[in-house]
Amino acid sequence: MQSLKLTKSVPHVGSYDVVVCGGGPAGFVAAIAAARMGCRTALVERYGFLGGTATARLVMPISGFYHNGERVIGSIPWEFIRRLEEQHGAIVELPKGHISANIELYKLIAQRMVQEAGVTLYTNTYLSHCDIGDGEIRHIFMESKNGTEAIRARCFIDATGDGDLCLMAGVPMQEKPEMQPLSLCFVLEGVDVNTPLLRDSIHHDGKGGRPSANAEIRAFLLECVQQGKLRQFGGPWFNTLVYGGGIAVNMTRSAGDGADRESMTQAELQLREDMFTIVSLLKQRYPEFQNCSIVSSGVNAGIRETRRILGLYTLTGDDLQQNRHFACPVGKCTHPMDIHKADSSQQTLVRLNHAPEIPHTAMIPQGPRNLIAAGRCISADRAAFASLRVQGTLMSIGESAGILAALACREKCSVANVPEEILLQKLQDRQLVL
Repeated sequence: MQSLKLTKSVPHVGSYDVVVCGGGPAGFVAAIAAARMGCRTALVERYGFLGGTATARLVMPISGFYHNGERVIGSIPWEFIRRLEEQHGAIVELPKGHISANIELYKLIAQRMVQEAGVTLYTNTYLSHCDIGDGEIRHIFMESKNGTEAIRARCFIDATGDGDLCLMAGVPMQEKPEMQPLSLCFVLEGVDVNTPLLRDSIHHDGKGGRPSANAEIRAFLLECVQQGKLRQFGGPWFNTLVYGGGIAVNMTRSAGDGADRESMTQAELQLREDMFTIVSLLKQRYPEFQNCSIVSSGVNAGIRETRRILGLYTLTGDDLQQNRHFACPVGKCTHPMDIHKADSSQQTLVRLNHAPEIPHTAMIPQGPRNLIAAGRCISADRAAFASLRVQGTLMSIGESAGILAALACREKCSVANVPEEILLQKLQDRQLVL
């Protein structure tokens, strides 16, 4: 491949204590946490809104707050859910603990909380590369309609999901296994949701419902695959959006690498075709879907798995199954170890008897001393990652990352050298992990 060398002057547009890259569930909570601890904080987000997985990719419900009917995550993540509830934008369905949310209100509440904390927002802005010197990231470079701009910070948090900043900074990555499939989620309106076929698979409130694939529709779609009418599918999973007439649908499936442009392009082209094929088949078979329409789909396909860093500690599936305790837990895993097959509709599911801990050392990369990973790029093996990748857990990791970054600034030390007892006390004071 031919390479071109570009040289240009780049304006420096801001200096901060903490810069968070990525405004998804982990990122926007990390920014709030750092700002509330008195840090000058900036948040860089590729879209014009926050929420990432939930809002750009329409992935619902929100999971990870509850285990066996008891809430295990508090502090800023739970404050966010409460504020959604107050605006009639969320339903917490017990005993499963899955939280359905209005996607537009999700954007609004996240935005308000970030602004109230005093965070500077750089939206519609891509992270492009970084500048490293003396073992630290000094600047990140951003691309927007303004061209290339630079900001600097004392501490950086990678909440991009794909570990983009960590990769740019030379952090070693785990070898990629066969990755879980991409899924293009979408919203259907005009569906009759008050029938036995759908009611129990849309609501997870213990009244006969279960947060799993609709068995009847699954059997039909398997027949369609065998007959050559449908290429592939997953689930299917349906979820309420907390307003009348609309349901979120997760059932498309394609192999692909969400961190590779060409692979992502080809997968999304196929997924969009599959989406319309699936809806057409449902309209032909079931009266509940006869009058439905696709009203929106994810800005991009939902990504289950891409890059994961090598950190000071790598959380394992054995850690989760053995309920291993750590000196400084930054969150808990509640979701089953859930691995979807890329080439079929199958998945493996290992349920957890406990709500095991996530250590803060899984967030600290083997790299620049002022860099923290948050969200689904943290250091975990495939089995552990398959549990921690849900929104509630990622929000708790995000808050912990924001607190760790703020403490590193306050103590004037590397993130790895923040005393564990100080971090633990701060997390306990916040009642993040219950």
